[in-house]
Formats: sequence, structure tokens, C-alpha cells
Amino acid sequence: MKTEEKTNVPRVRIAVLGNVNVGKSALTVRYLTRRFIGEYSSNTDLLYKQTVTLDSGVLDVEIVDISAENDNGFPVEQIQWADACLIVYSITDRSSYEYAQRSLAELRQLQNAPSAYLVGNKADLDHLREVQETEGASLAASHAIGFCEVSVADNTPALYKAFERLLVESRARPVKPRKFSVSKMFGTLIGNNGTRQPPASQGTVVPCHKGELHKSRVMKRRQAFTATASL
Repeated sequence: MKTEEKTNVPRVRIAVLGNVNVGKSALTVRYLTRRFIGEYSSNTDLLYKQTVTLDSGVLDVEIVDISAENDNGFPVEQIQWADACLIVYSITDRSSYEYAQRSLAELRQLQNAPSAYLVGNKADLDHLREVQETEGASLAASHAIGFCEVSVADNTPALYKAFERLLVESRARPVKPRKFSVSKMFGTLIGNNGTRQPPASQGTVVPCHKGELHKSRVMKRRQAFTATASL
């Protein structure tokens, strides 16, 4: 957790990680705006900024929605930037659950790793379920993190509790050193390729182009993301 020098408002950064088509963008936008977006995909990471009010006070929140479209491996830089990580899978897609398993295994290997929370999305599609709720709960327990199933489409209250738990926990943690900052990135609501960006209410969303993440620092390649990673 970091405190803004100009306003003294604490700032918390969250990375949202998951395989394609699990509803990461819809989940993030639902939390920030209480609005639901349907089909959406992007081949670039997106940075959301908004000020939120919790029982414990006001926070400046930055959320990076990490794109899995390009399959570039585990996003070490984005995860190390974050105070907390929300890992999302779809209960209708077994491969997305396996992606979450591998992500948590990779997360465990990082020094000074951010706190994490596991979310099984699309609970409204129980008739298409491929991942049992007990499997998600067991995976989360094995990593000593929180877990819930949600339906972004149905506006499940647990969705907000998951984000707020990460925000509260991150605010209570010591300030985390940063290797780089995406706070000063610039962009527009429409990317260079014309891809539609999701809406934001009383906040901003910008594309996170990789060249802007490190500025003068040479970006290291993402670590290999092996399908056989064991928990």
C-alpha cells in the first residue's frame, strides 16, 4: 500500500488475473461502476483508477486488468507492481481453473508476493458447470487465501466483498517498494487499434502498453508458464 504525496490518500493497487473469457473486465467494471458489460476482450492490459469509500476510509484504487489474449506467460511485472491479486476463473471452463492453479503456484514462488483472493465467476451458469465449488474452496485453502463463487451478471454481493477484503488487507500492510509505476501512464478510452474499452464511472481507464510500464528500465521477459506446475 502506498500513500499519495499530494493528497495523503492511501493508494492500493490490485492486479486481476485469469484466463481469457472468464469475465475479468466485467467483474472489474461491475465493482467500480455497478454496471454490467457483456462480451468484451482486449489484447492489452487495462488500468482503472478510481477513488472509493470504505468503512475504514477513502482509498485511491488502481486496478490492472491483465490481458491473457497473447498468452505471454505469467505476468511477473504486473503482479509485483500490485499490493493484491484477484485470480479469476470460470466455473464453466475447466482450463480456466487450471490456469488459476498455475497462477497461484507461480505466485507462491515470488518474493514479497501480494496477497491474493480466488474467485469462481459465472455461478449463474450452474447447468454448464465444469468446476465444483468444493474444488475452488480446496484450492484457496491450500494457499491460505479467500475464495468465493460469484455471478457478475447477477451482481453477486460476494463480488464486492472480495475486492473490499483485498483493499482492507492491503491498506493495513507496510508500504511496498515499487520497481516502476503505471500511475503516470497516458492513454485514451479508445486504443490505437480501435478496440472498445469498458466504461468507467467517476474514474479513468487507460491501455497499459508494455513499453510504458518500465520507462527507461529494460523489461524482463515473463517467466515461462508451465502447464505442469504443481501446487
